[in-house]
Amino acid sequence: MGLKIRYIAMQILTAIDIAAPVDTGRFRNNNLVSLQHPDFGISDNVDPNGTIAVQRGIGVISKAANYGVIYIQNNLPYAEALENGHSQQAPTGVYANAFHGVLQAYK
Repeated sequence: MGLKIRYIAMQILTAIDIAAPVDTGRFRNNNLVSLQHPDFGISDNVDPNGTIAVQRGIGVISKAANYGVIYIQNNLPYAEALENGHSQQAPTGVYANAFHGVLQAYK
């Protein structure tokens, strides 16, 4: 079961990256993955393609214990506004859409 949970978390992270609106790439770079406890960090670094953040996140997810908690979050001050549709690139948000899109694949 742990392998399947890790795979689903990787799918959600990838879907978030694909849906993320991009100006400088700071939002993409701040899609953080942590285990057992949330990571409330913020970075000024950018990742316009999303590859750095996804690879970093997959590295964290791959270390998840069976039945452990995997957090995927973005702590930028404007992340909530983006999730609420305040971007023409992502008018319906990012995180909820990614979660529900992956969820549909398992129904």
